[in-house]
Amino acid sequence: MTNLNPEICRQLKKARREAKLSQIDVAREIGCKQSALSMFEQGDGTKLNDTVISKLAEKFGIDLSKKPRPKDAVDHTCDSSSMEVLQKGIGFCPNPRCPSNRAYNVEGKTLYLPDRALADPVGGKFCAMCGEVLMKKCPNCGAHVHDGGFCSICGDPYVAV
Repeated sequence: MTNLNPEICRQLKKARREAKLSQIDVAREIGCKQSALSMFEQGDGTKLNDTVISKLAEKFGIDLSKKPRPKDAVDHTCDSSSMEVLQKGIGFCPNPRCPSNRAYNVEGKTLYLPDRALADPVGGKFCAMCGEVLMKKCPNCGAHVHDGGFCSICGDPYVAV
């Protein structure tokens, strides 16, 4: 099942939610970690092995052999300008205890450097490390986030203690 289409991941997530089942319950039943299921549901088809994906599809009656309709197809080609737009859509985790945020000290104050690639490897809605809702804009001024720990517009830290 290499190159599993992200649309299949989203279909399985929708089916789980419609069945009113938690990620934890489904992960226990099919034999994987909740965090791996979360990343899978965000569209990263590489986070679960073929056996677990088959169990998941069987549980929710999803046919993995069906190809997505053309309108569901994902365009994987990007030029430099579209990559810049995609980077703006990558979020950070606002949870200071999340492993995606690296703590460092400056003059006795603890600050956090968000690792957006770790928290949001697939451009999802929830943190891949802890499940918190990702922030895609500065919590203070609403500017698009960039790499670094502070907003370049207002100067506030992205992750507050």
